[in-house]
Amino acid sequence: MCNLSEWVVRSAYLAYERDDMAGMLDLVAPDLEWTYYTSGDTAPLRCQGRDAIETALQRWPAGWSKPELEEVVASGDEVMVVLRARNGSPATVRRIFTVATVQDGRIVALRACRDRDEARAHAGLR
Repeated sequence: MCNLSEWVVRSAYLAYERDDMAGMLDLVAPDLEWTYYTSGDTAPLRCQGRDAIETALQRWPAGWSKPELEEVVASGDEVMVVLRARNGSPATVRRIFTVATVQDGRIVALRACRDRDEARAHAGLR
């Protein structure tokens, strides 16, 4: 059984996977703070708000599959998310590590992490 924070995060990502942007954005706070990496970045990029996340997601790199949920683990309001995306044939697999913070039933922050260990640490998982 998952907690509310895990349910919110799973629901948002699954809505995105099925192209339900409105459903995903309903689970995101209007002033969401998001840090993420693009290919080759040494420092995370930052954006804020629903419009910014929608625009960033529409710029997903050509040739890569839409990210799919691989793992979701909650520690209170912090939720570690591992996504998997594929490119080419044979497929190159890329894993994306993020920590989501949930408050009042909405995602208020998304923080990019370089690897699983960093994500686990930020989520407070041992």
